[in-house]
Amino acid sequence: MKNKFRKKLSMPGLLTEVKSSFEKIPVPSVRREGSISRSDCLMSGVAIFGLKYPSLLKFDEDKRDPVIEHNLKSLYDINTIPSDTYLRERLDELSASEHRGAFNDVLKQAQRGKVLEKFTFYDDHYLLSMDGTGYFSSHDIHCDPCCEKHHRNGQITYYHQMLGIAFVHPEHHHVLPLAPEAIVKPDGASKNDCERNAGKRLLTQFRAEHPKMKVIITEEAD
Repeated sequence: MKNKFRKKLSMPGLLTEVKSSFEKIPVPSVRREGSISRSDCLMSGVAIFGLKYPSLLKFDEDKRDPVIEHNLKSLYDINTIPSDTYLRERLDELSASEHRGAFNDVLKQAQRGKVLEKFTFYDDHYLLSMDGTGYFSSHDIHCDPCCEKHHRNGQITYYHQMLGIAFVHPEHHHVLPLAPEAIVKPDGASKNDCERNAGKRLLTQFRAEHPKMKVIITEEAD
């Protein structure tokens, strides 16, 4: 049993777990002609982060390399690699909440494999660290959920942020991330969302999914 858990906690094992979670996400009732599967698109997104690509365009260029194509298909189990434009379109259809299952499934493997026990900090409690970060900003490109910053010169900055959350420990250099919470303007709202409201939503979801887990929340002071 111990070897089984170690196998599931290896990189191939975790990627298999993540893809299995992606395949459970409901697909649109209307499929595009010649469409690429949603799991292939999502696993391509995982590969972009895992392989530290600087942009989707660079990923699109490199996928034509036979060696890189082989690695993407063998390690990330991607059957059809999407173009950067197609990948953007398909990922934009998904809400952030639909990715939560993949994070939770990986955490379950960490629990079963006794990895999470190493993060115990005090009196069977875990340290759960939260912090906000920005990942998009533009003066021209924007969408309805974009938060807005209005400048004195009349210019508007459109931006997206998210609230990240992870299990941490002062004696470990690595962390165990959980699903982040998007900081976006709700439908029909005139005011921006904020990190505090995102934190309330995130912790409510965390407690619903892990009702018995003892945690100590840490946040960065303003």
